[in-house]
Formats: sequence, C-alpha cells, structure tokens
Amino acid sequence: MALCGTGGYAEQVAVHPGLVLPAPSGLDHAEAVALLANHQTAYFALTTRAQVAPGETVVVLGAAGGVGTAAIQVASALGARVVGVVHREGADDFVREVGADEVVPLREGWAARVRELTGGRGADVVIDPVGGDAFDDAVRCLAPFARIVVVGFAGGGIPEVKVNRLLLRNVGVLGAGWGEALRTDQSLLATVAEGVADLVAGGLRPPVTQRVPLADGAAAVELLAAGGVLGKIVIEP
Repeated sequence: MALCGTGGYAEQVAVHPGLVLPAPSGLDHAEAVALLANHQTAYFALTTRAQVAPGETVVVLGAAGGVGTAAIQVASALGARVVGVVHREGADDFVREVGADEVVPLREGWAARVRELTGGRGADVVIDPVGGDAFDDAVRCLAPFARIVVVGFAGGGIPEVKVNRLLLRNVGVLGAGWGEALRTDQSLLATVAEGVADLVAGGLRPPVTQRVPLADGAAAVELLAAGGVLGKIVIEP
C-alpha cells in the first residue's frame, strides 16, 4: 500500500519509495487502503498529538464518517472510553458497532450531555474533523487540562478560538495535519504505520462499508460529498 497524494484513482500510479508500506496481514486490499488516510490520521492525532492515556474519555465529532470511525476504533484500542457525536439520523447503532461506548446526537445541548456522561468533569480529548459551530461547544465540554485536536473542517467553517477560555480552563488546542506532518518528517510514516499495524494485529478492522468499481468513481465521490457514506467507501480498480 502507498500514499500517493492526488492521482490515486487509477490502475497504476508512480509513488515515492519512502511512501510505500507493507499491508498488515489479515486485511484485504480495500481494508488496507482504508488505514492510509483515516487510521493513520487518527493514530497520529491520538498518540503523537493528544498523547491519550488508557482510561481517558475521548469525544469524537463526525463519528459516523471515515476519520470519525477510525478515531473511535483507535481510541478504543488504546484503552480510552469513547463518546461518538453524530449528526446523521440512524447512525447510532453503526457508531456503537465500531466501538463507541456512548453516542450523543449533534444538536443543541450535546456538550452538556457529554459533561453528564463524564460525571460533570468533561472530556479529556476531543477529536474534531468537523469544525464550524461544533468547535465552540467542543471547547466547552473539555475537562481541566484537556485538549482538543483539530483534524479537519468537514462542516465547512473554520472556527476561531477565544483564547481566554484556554487560559481560564487550562486546556489546549492542537492541530493534526497528517499530510503536512509527513512533508516535515517522512520518518513519522514508519512509526505511525507500525502502531496501526499493532492495533490490526490486536483485532482492529477498518469499517469498509462500500466498495465501488473505478468506473463509478465519480459517483462515489459525489455520494461521499452528500454525506451518504457511513464509515469508509473504497474505489477498486
């Protein structure tokens, strides 16, 4: 398996040798590919950036999507208690199946519900691939000395941080840009890939819910953009 940036929707691609990795045993091709963007991002965000510890509570926004489900699986495998926050109707059971201990709908009052589930303390870590209005509530649901990790802006809006909240509550905001990290230090790939492979050896299986032939690749991307994919959709040459 290989990270090739753009241009991966093809039968053959040219890639840098340093970005080629052995696929973990026990996975088929589609499952192995799912590890590259989603699970490596989640592992990097939770370990290198957030340094999550066993027993901590991790809240995952966008919990039914590709990065969200990967973050749930990785956090659970690392020994965290996981709360999945979802905005899609009917996704609760799926989010629980991939490993969430609790599921909270993304609607008014969701941050208060997270605080209830943590006995009023709040979350130790929030993984946010959504951005937008959800970010402000995510900061409010943090426990003292907690951290929120920004992974993306699937909700469309780039939030602004009111830094007085960070100061008064001793919380931190971190970025986890996996692609940018590799451009800075390519050696991170082997470390993160090895960590993900260990989780696979322990039983982790990426939730590939749809497999689409390359000829239908455009339709697959449109379905993803419309929010019609739970977990991971993979295009197969």
